[in-house]
Amino acid sequence: MERTLIRIIDICQSHKIELQFIRNLSRNGLIEVVMQDEEEFVKEEELKALEQFATWHYDLEINLQGIEVAQHLLHKIEQLQEEIRLLRFEMRP
Repeated sequence: MERTLIRIIDICQSHKIELQFIRNLSRNGLIEVVMQDEEEFVKEEELKALEQFATWHYDLEINLQGIEVAQHLLHKIEQLQEEIRLLRFEMRP
């Protein structure tokens, strides 16, 4: 299956996001930047997370460290919800 890549420069222009912000997200492991033909891209499936991080940063004025904490907590909540779902399934008669 072929993956769809989106040029970072296009994302920056369409969403009014600073290029350095995306690079900082990548440096901190929050998204993956893919280099191809000396150009930077993100995978299409990461675009939703990138948009969410940009909203937190630009609209809510949350810094990079706050974004990392919020993402970690949301991931933990998802894990716990999945664990609850599995436990409920196991307890069914």
